[in-house]
Parts: sequence; structure tokens; C-alpha cells
Amino acid sequence: MTEHPALNTARALCSLLQAENDALHAMDIGRANALLAHKQTATDAFLATRKLIDSAPAGEWAEELKRLGFLAGDNKRLLERAMGAQNRLMACIARAIARAMPDASGYSAQGVKPRPRHLPPVAFSNSA
Repeated sequence: MTEHPALNTARALCSLLQAENDALHAMDIGRANALLAHKQTATDAFLATRKLIDSAPAGEWAEELKRLGFLAGDNKRLLERAMGAQNRLMACIARAIARAMPDASGYSAQGVKPRPRHLPPVAFSNSA
């Protein structure tokens, strides 16, 4: 494995994408979110070394770009899946609140807000 600034930044970005993909595959959103700043730093470093690509070994560079493309595509798909799951969860919570507190959506006919009712306990689980 050749040491080269452009290859090193591509490898570092691939490693972070793989770690985020693993977290997203497990639907561990907290772990995926914890990688966000590192992923941004690795992306910035990768983009900063693009001007050095011409001096990188062509075969290794092509391999890293192929791997990066695969991981980025997988990352996009997994992020979309996670966002869809979060949207479904938020919709579920909104429906539960609306059913539990139907009169809490606005003001009463007398122009005052209705007294709040206590929301019954609701539990959510991410286990499959």
C-alpha cells in the first residue's frame, strides 16, 4: 500500500464512511451522528488533496475512488432509510399526541387555551 497524501485522505474518508454505514445499518443514529464532524473533516481533507491526484499511483487511486464511490452510494441509501424511519417515528408521535390531546390544538370558543391534559405514557423501541 503506497503512502500518498491523496490516497491517505481517500482511505481515511472510506474508513469513516464504512464506520457510519455500519452504524446506519444497525440503525444506531447516535453513533452515526457522532461521526458527522469527523466525516466533514475527512471530506475537507480529501477535497484539499485533489490537486495531488496526478502524482498518485493510478491503479491504487482508481481502486480507492471505486471503493469511495461504493461506500458513498451505500451511505446515501442508508441515510435516506434512517431519515425515513425518523419521519415515520415523528408522524407516529404526532398522531399519538393528537389522539391523546384532541382539544389541545388551539383556543376554545371563549378565547382561552384549554387546560392541558396529561399525555399517557408512550413507549418506543428500535428492536426489530
